[in-house]
Amino acid sequence: MTHPTLSLLLFDVDGVLIHPAGYKAAIRATVGHFAEQMGLPDALAVYAPDEHEIAVFEACGITNEWDSGAICAGALLDAALEADPALGRPTLDATLAAIRAARLALDRPDYAALARSIPHVTADPTIVPAARYLEMLTGRGGDHLPLFAALLGDVYGLRAPTTRVFQAYVLGSALYASVYEEPAPLEHEGCIAAYDVPLLSIDARDRLQAWRAQPGHAMVIFTARPSLPPAGAARPHGNGFSPEAELALKLLGFDAPIPLIGQGRVGWLARQRGRNTADYTKPSPVQALAAIGAGVAGDECAALHAAAALVETGRLDGPLAALRDRTLSLTVFEDGIGGIRATLDAARLLQDAGVDVSARAIGVSPHPDKRAALGAVADHVVDDVNAGLALVWSD
Repeated sequence: MTHPTLSLLLFDVDGVLIHPAGYKAAIRATVGHFAEQMGLPDALAVYAPDEHEIAVFEACGITNEWDSGAICAGALLDAALEADPALGRPTLDATLAAIRAARLALDRPDYAALARSIPHVTADPTIVPAARYLEMLTGRGGDHLPLFAALLGDVYGLRAPTTRVFQAYVLGSALYASVYEEPAPLEHEGCIAAYDVPLLSIDARDRLQAWRAQPGHAMVIFTARPSLPPAGAARPHGNGFSPEAELALKLLGFDAPIPLIGQGRVGWLARQRGRNTADYTKPSPVQALAAIGAGVAGDECAALHAAAALVETGRLDGPLAALRDRTLSLTVFEDGIGGIRATLDAARLLQDAGVDVSARAIGVSPHPDKRAALGAVADHVVDDVNAGLALVWSD
């Protein structure tokens, strides 16, 4: 029996649909802020990571700025305490003040080399990159490990010093206060609103909308950007769901709602199932499976639960169960290896459950380091999403 085909396109946001100039500006500002707290001269201009270094972090699989910002600030702290170990104090704030008073002259860290030195794979893949860097520092020993733990130990929580500052720069102080229900740690207009620009051309967007309107065609956004909870779910009071993925969708200007599986959706699922958000975020196949399920039925809540059920119990449930009677042709557009691996692992899990599925990955980046990394896992590597969509149109 021939089953009807569902052609499903999965799109990452940053580096694919959106040039995340806002995030790049925010990570530079965050590292510059901590360099300024250390009293380093020309803090932003000299000590913030540049475009190339940010791209190297991403090429190494360190795609969340909560990780890379903390790692860069950690490198500055490490350099200062290497220069004068006596500057260490019981708290991070007191240590920064002591460094500032000492008027140290520090060499700029080699952030690209640092990114390349952090292990990509550990025995526990849920250990995030900032925690991996903390493990490296712990392995060296020394008297200052509590300071590094305060900086690097929980960067996915708002209590982390760099994360709070980064979110204030990303959202702006007014939106920060609304989202997190507390005053922002600094005043800023918001980098996303000021600097993000679409990478998807208007012509490609319009053609994609026409393609999506045809029977058997669907598209979904899946991103590590913070987001609101899934459509149809109540937004918990005071839990700080930040609508950064929704801001990207608004900027793209699609004329109909598109299923979105962002970090807030995944975090909502994690709370429902007593897990950590990192357990379900790409490179976990749960996020990719949730995106596939949302593309099948449009029900984000059901898709999220079905994704976790398949990974954790092997049970094909909810929207994913509807794929038993369909052939799935899956294409993912990603600028990071984690999202590609998540999607390919999701396809293998569906195959193991009896779904007829084919998957291909289109890596998207003009940067040589990222293209090299993507080439190891992608079927095609293109400079931009518009060139990637041309491959779809040519099928």
